[in-house]
Amino acid sequence: MSVIVAVALAAGLSWTQWRHPADIRDGTTAVSSEEMSARYGIGVELIAVTAAGGLIELKLQVSDPDKADDVMHEEDQLPVLVDEATGATLIMSSPPHHRDELQLGGEYFFLLANTRSALQRGSLVTMVVGDARLEHIEVQG
Repeated sequence: MSVIVAVALAAGLSWTQWRHPADIRDGTTAVSSEEMSARYGIGVELIAVTAAGGLIELKLQVSDPDKADDVMHEEDQLPVLVDEATGATLIMSSPPHHRDELQLGGEYFFLLANTRSALQRGSLVTMVVGDARLEHIEVQG
């Protein structure tokens, strides 16, 4: 019986590590703001600490509504923020509430829980979207 439990536990840990790599940046390509816009139809307007430090506001501007639609609505494409100094990773727990058709030039925002005050004003973060990462974005306050 204990062998079955051990095998099940090992399988569960392997599954967790496969689903959540040690560093979400692994296997992604560093891109410029222009390349992020060309690939995913978005540009970063703002990353800021808000709500007395409890939330992070991520504001994106749409440069291509068709490409940006996946970033805004598909769970596996949602932006992820990683503190470059500590590796702390902020992942959205659910898609944003942007249900209308995205507009060219429109600005849309995400709110992420700033768990354990992972990000502070002045922190440098990397935003990961799909297989691309935009590095060295300064968090505002």
